[in-house]
Amino acid sequence: MSKSFQLTLILKGILLATILALLMSLVFGVLLSYTSLPESDLSINIIFATSIFVGAFITAHQAGTRGLYYGLAVGLGFTLLVLILSAIFWSDTPSWLRMGEKSIIALVSGGVGGIIGVLFPHS
Repeated sequence: MSKSFQLTLILKGILLATILALLMSLVFGVLLSYTSLPESDLSINIIFATSIFVGAFITAHQAGTRGLYYGLAVGLGFTLLVLILSAIFWSDTPSWLRMGEKSIIALVSGGVGGIIGVLFPHS
């Protein structure tokens, strides 16, 4: 099972993670508006990790091999996309601690999603 590394699958995974994060953020915003649910960094990190996990899972499942590499690539790509968009739309510089936290969350959830995606049987 020697397939070459496919950049298009990684780009699709990053796009999927982005769309999923936007949808989950929209749902979370509606919940914040209409309920007494408190806004916290934990909820934002859950959205971040879940969207990367799903994107990495689907990417690695489609690839069928090298799940850790695909998962880490999706996590890293999504983190870079968020960092670039943050630099464009916000004038504040991000703290190194938050960037490190987001990077660790992205790499762990992407790696785990990629590994599980490869192990999940094709139907």
